[in-house]
Amino acid sequence: MSRREPAWRVTARELESSLEEERATGERAASYLLSPFGARMNRVVLAGAISPAEPVGRDDPPTFWRARLTDPTGAIAVTAGSFQPVAMARLRATTETHPALVVGKVHLFRGRDGVAYISVRAEGVKSVAEADERAMLAEIVRQTLDRLDLVERLEREPGTSEAELVASGTPAGWIPAARDSLRRYPQVDRAAFRRELGAAVRRVAGDSGPRPSDTGTRPGVVVTRAPPPRPPAPPPTAEEREEEAAFLTLLDELSDVSIDGYADLKELTGRLAAQGVGAERAETVLNRLEEEGAVEEPIVGKLRRA
Repeated sequence: MSRREPAWRVTARELESSLEEERATGERAASYLLSPFGARMNRVVLAGAISPAEPVGRDDPPTFWRARLTDPTGAIAVTAGSFQPVAMARLRATTETHPALVVGKVHLFRGRDGVAYISVRAEGVKSVAEADERAMLAEIVRQTLDRLDLVERLEREPGTSEAELVASGTPAGWIPAARDSLRRYPQVDRAAFRRELGAAVRRVAGDSGPRPSDTGTRPGVVVTRAPPPRPPAPPPTAEEREEEAAFLTLLDELSDVSIDGYADLKELTGRLAAQGVGAERAETVLNRLEEEGAVEEPIVGKLRRA
């Protein structure tokens, strides 16, 4: 039995700045998002204000919902679907913006243009009082600053041994993540991020001023934000659902027999063509499934279930 991944305490700013994805090896391998600030994330905890959720996709009734969680450093999309029924119910029940804690799995989607969109697939959404939100935010800030200290120490003293760091109280799991962050994000301005945490510190202290707007790009890391939600599309036809089912069936078959766990897009579209679904229709089906959050393309030409 695989162990449950720990939930990293992170801010929205750190999460939206994380653009390096990793995938472990082995059966049912987990995927990770490496941050510039020393976190290797599969699951995360965030604290902030969650907005009313909106339905995504064309199912009736909707089976996939999306909200936004805003903390003093930024905002991140939070989603839940029919495979997370409790979290989905909590999102659906949200009618006004209020303090909340969210735990879930990070999700990075790269469009065909290479642009990255980051979200959290919620496992749990808990409405809390402002004092509880600030308490969790205090823990998030403390852990974030500790990880920044570790990354900056390793930058100054790259020869520091793991045993020495563990002896000084550093969690063992933080050390390889910090080293990889230095290697994968060599140009990041971590000092700027440290200064930005001042807004979170003020929130912890009880400053209830306005939260940051979800506009602009901060220095140090290039951040691409998701576009505004589109108007709801008409419900899919029976023919479209049949095409989706055929697409997903072939995707699962190819994924099960592949070495890396991905379905090759070229092979999949070739098999669909043999069933009478041309390349243009296959592209339309793929785009629809990606928009609904059912399929993702983490590597160009390689597909998997989201």
